[in-house]
Amino acid sequence: MRNLFFLLVLVLASNSAYAFDSQALWKEAAEFYDQGNYKAAIEDYGTLLDRGMESPALYYNLGNSYFKSGDLGHAIWGFRRAILLDPGFKPAKANLDYVRTFNTDQIAVKRRGFILDIWDFLSGMLSANGYLVLTALAWWIAAALIVYQVIRMNGATWPYYLLIVPLVIIIFSAGSAGRRIHEDRLTRWGVLGIETADIREGPGGEFNRVEVAHEGLEFKILGSRENSYLIQLGNGLTGWVDKEAVLEI
Repeated sequence: MRNLFFLLVLVLASNSAYAFDSQALWKEAAEFYDQGNYKAAIEDYGTLLDRGMESPALYYNLGNSYFKSGDLGHAIWGFRRAILLDPGFKPAKANLDYVRTFNTDQIAVKRRGFILDIWDFLSGMLSANGYLVLTALAWWIAAALIVYQVIRMNGATWPYYLLIVPLVIIIFSAGSAGRRIHEDRLTRWGVLGIETADIREGPGGEFNRVEVAHEGLEFKILGSRENSYLIQLGNGLTGWVDKEAVLEI
């Protein structure tokens, strides 16, 4: 029993020392960043990631450090990782939009038609959780209208017309939540982490080059084979690129 007690004390002491060391490392990384020593800050934040300390703020700080050091691909990777963990992280979104302006490859998103473009815009305004909350709220409003009509039983038709509004919201928000879950959690995304890379017709250097990609280019990862990823750009172009050139988000 005594040995068990000492073991428990030792574990708690080790965890406390580990947490204190991580806090000190976080503070040191922030100091390095303020001093303009961005590579040292990146090393410290990377050490925290290796220790399993993953958070939106950590990836956000990494993104800032990478951008200041001139590493566009890793900067985009850091900001997108932060947004993946916290879709409502506005500073990461703002910095991501700013960093994207430095991309050599400004790929226009393929248009799908006026109605579908509006759907894409509206269904991308909130996170999946935000649309799920909106769905639940609309359900409660619809239920309240139904209960009101049952209790009053006065034959009024206006509650039925009013019921159309929450039903439309339910259909829209549920569909939008499904889209956000698919885009943010089920779709694999990547960003080019080196200066240039060839996009080829097949998985290997023997295939013809389709396009030359530059650092910071973002894309969907559709599949993989051997040492290559099959990717799709925002304009619909597909091709293969070396895995070593890709940072998977």
